Amino acid sequence: MRYNKATLQIFIIAQGSIIGLILLILMLSFARLNDVRSVLSTVTSNAVPALTQATALTREVQHLISLTARLTSSENQSARRIVKTQVDETLSRLQSPSLINQDSERYLSTQLNVLAQEIDELNGLVRRRISVEQEAHAEREALFLFLNRLVDKSSADYLSEESADVLVSLILHIAQINQQFQLHELRLLETQIENAIEAFAELSSGPRHNELVSSLSSSVLGDEGMVDKQANILRIRGRSRGRGSFVEHLAEEVATNIEFKAANITQETSAKGQKAIAGVSKQITQSLVLSGVVMLICCIIIVYIYKRIILRLIDLTKLVEQGSTEVDNFQGSDEIARLAKSFASYFERVRSQEDELIRLSLSDALTKIPNRRAFEIEIEKSMALAKRHSWPLTLMLLDVDSFKGYNDYYGHTQGDECLKAVAAGLNSAITRTTDFCARYGGEEFVVILPCTDESGARIKAEDIRASIESLQLEHKKSAISDYVTMSLGVATFNYSGTKEWSLNTMLNEADAALYEAKASGRNCCKFASHI
Repeated sequence: MRYNKATLQIFIIAQGSIIGLILLILMLSFARLNDVRSVLSTVTSNAVPALTQATALTREVQHLISLTARLTSSENQSARRIVKTQVDETLSRLQSPSLINQDSERYLSTQLNVLAQEIDELNGLVRRRISVEQEAHAEREALFLFLNRLVDKSSADYLSEESADVLVSLILHIAQINQQFQLHELRLLETQIENAIEAFAELSSGPRHNELVSSLSSSVLGDEGMVDKQANILRIRGRSRGRGSFVEHLAEEVATNIEFKAANITQETSAKGQKAIAGVSKQITQSLVLSGVVMLICCIIIVYIYKRIILRLIDLTKLVEQGSTEVDNFQGSDEIARLAKSFASYFERVRSQEDELIRLSLSDALTKIPNRRAFEIEIEKSMALAKRHSWPLTLMLLDVDSFKGYNDYYGHTQGDECLKAVAAGLNSAITRTTDFCARYGGEEFVVILPCTDESGARIKAEDIRASIESLQLEHKKSAISDYVTMSLGVATFNYSGTKEWSLNTMLNEADAALYEAKASGRNCCKFASHI
């Protein structure tokens, strides 16, 4: 009892020390976490909103750059108006008080106002370009309709075949006007059109022809002709592209300003974070030292428990697992020693019960010969030996003929007696100690003949069949004999080859042979050989 009190005092002191050190660690951690909370509060209330605002502004500016490119490349007035509406909405969001503080962001506000003015001018250029393009397109379509009537033989305005050939060449040149995107290429095309008109003028000198030549020259090559309008379109396009590029550069400058501000905020936040990290690192060092002391005390307790309890329990466990009789002599006067004595008292009882259970689990309750489970264990051993020694293995399935009729006529009690007699007859027919006989289920039995080839299997099978018939067990309901008979399905497998035989394959082959024996009139043996 005195020893137990001393042990209890040691445990109390050790646990108190551990609790005190853990409380100290918690207090230091709480103080450091309070500092970190202050830093995080500053970051959350100032830095994060500012960075969020910068991110939103940058996203809107990038969207504005994309819209500016779309506005510059608009092909019709509807698309231009839609894009301009989106641009105005984006500018409105950028200039809203939720994103820009007018007092602290005056420079940014000024940049956005200038950007809005430039976008309005760009919109005017694009609107003018689209209007000129639409006007030129309408004139070109009208001219093409007119020229098509001149070269269409079915039209009343058709000139002549020779004139039509020249006009077709002229039409092809005119169709290329709106496809020119460089002024020098347009001028080269203008020269080709002049040559084509001169060629057409030389075909005839009538008033109608001269009037047609004059009209073509005026509408295509005149001051307000198609070539001049295409040149005007190219100039407007160049100006709109230049204006669009200027707007995009101005928007990128706005984005750069916003990113610079965000970088400054990030730098300030990083400095505060580094300071917090240094404090946390110091706290980690202190916590590690105190944790090491706690771990040392815990290790001392663990070693004590290990020597006084765990090792003795391990020794007791080994003795119990090995079934050693030394359990009864286990040293000590504590609860572990008492537990050892309890194990010793039950050990012998468990061993005797285990032996009986094994015997019952592998034996058929009716016939007292091995059951199907015992057969499955034995066949695995026999297959392994046959494979190792490369010898043949024979498997027999045996079935009592017309046993259902026997049960119905003589009763189940007499049927059980019949199965007992058949099992005894099989045991007497199996003479080798290596052979094995078991009840497979119902009126079926199984026999394993190790190291038995097909010729030996035929002799043994016939011997077994004759031995059962020689029992002369009366069977008035049998259609083949006055006595109880058996049908045998025999399968021999040669393990000297390369084929791997499975248990299911062997049983299926033997069962197929048994089925053949039944189909052949029963009371006979059929064989399936796999040499």
